[in-house]
Amino acid sequence: MPIRLLARQPRRSKAKKAILALNYPAGPDFCLISRIRLNHRHIEKGRSGNHGFDRAYIVPYSGKLSLQFLRECKRLFVYAGIDEAGYGPMFGPLVVARSIFVLDRHDPVLEPPSLWTLLRSSVCKKPADKKKRLAVNDSKLLYKPAWSLKHIERGVLSFLSTSGVSAKNLNGLLENLAYDSLSREIKLDWYLSPGGEPRIPLFLSPTQLQQSKERLNKAMFSNAVRLGDIKAALVFEDRFNQMVRSNRSKAACAWTFVSGHLKSVWRQYGHHHPLAVVDRQGGRRNYKDLLASDFFPAELEILYENPQKSGYRLIHGTRQMHVLIQVGSEKQHLPVALASMAAKYLRELLMMRFQDFWSVQAPEVKPTYGYFGDGRRFLKEIRPLIDELKIDPEKLIRCC
Repeated sequence: MPIRLLARQPRRSKAKKAILALNYPAGPDFCLISRIRLNHRHIEKGRSGNHGFDRAYIVPYSGKLSLQFLRECKRLFVYAGIDEAGYGPMFGPLVVARSIFVLDRHDPVLEPPSLWTLLRSSVCKKPADKKKRLAVNDSKLLYKPAWSLKHIERGVLSFLSTSGVSAKNLNGLLENLAYDSLSREIKLDWYLSPGGEPRIPLFLSPTQLQQSKERLNKAMFSNAVRLGDIKAALVFEDRFNQMVRSNRSKAACAWTFVSGHLKSVWRQYGHHHPLAVVDRQGGRRNYKDLLASDFFPAELEILYENPQKSGYRLIHGTRQMHVLIQVGSEKQHLPVALASMAAKYLRELLMMRFQDFWSVQAPEVKPTYGYFGDGRRFLKEIRPLIDELKIDPEKLIRCC
């Protein structure tokens, strides 16, 4: 894909420097140009500034750009992950989230790098880390009653901060992360909060969060890694029940939003040949027909289909995308792990509102997180109140 190089030499500068930025005509993506050889000299990481470009860096400049420089600048690897939280409960939303990373110095032909390795100075997999790095992993491994949402909150909010996203409460977070308008608009009484509560961060002090942000920013900048976005589809009970009955399948309901995230990656980054990894639920191996239908008229190539993973390549003109659907992918691909954490974080914050609502309506009833076993106990205890409060069960209780 053609790129346009912007270069300007400051008038008053003793050092021979220039401001360079890369602009892709297809979108607002810019390459971080650091440690790339320019006429056999390394470009040094310089301070950023607003020198007529959205993102600019001061670098040594000899007056002539080499072909190798242009080749290096074209290397852009887009690495996306998709996962869900709340697939099985009786109460609460299903949340399907994605995270997209852009690596400015990685050949797309090569295998995806381990972001845990690249960002190891600030990121690890284990929550109990002596170096106090961010824990990024399957949300089920990071969420325990003793820890609450502390590790998940720290990871999600720190990564969001690197892309300029911040929020003071849950309403603000939903405004930034909502996949669509139905995810953003809350209409059910048990999720409403006039003040937007809970406030965030909820489990960390502002100082702790700031330290994590600064450390992560440094690691990502030095390795030319940036967060493209994090988005989440929130499927509340009424919408969930309607879609499941229409599609006759909970899996089909969830796939609708997985497919929507894949299409977003395709639209935004298809020219860069992204890799999108989806955490696989259940025993399905064949996704050929689903992908062929969702991405028509793109050509679909089956790479492999086995009990552990299924791989496909979509091709249409200059666009390509490798889709990997894998069991346990959140333990092997950091973008999937972060998507898992974002989905879990949003769901649990909404369940806090759910619990607050019922603590007022039925203070003697023990709260629930909505999962099936405890959900049946909770439903039995609040059943008399459902009629009394004139609540439509279709909007409260998930059908499966």
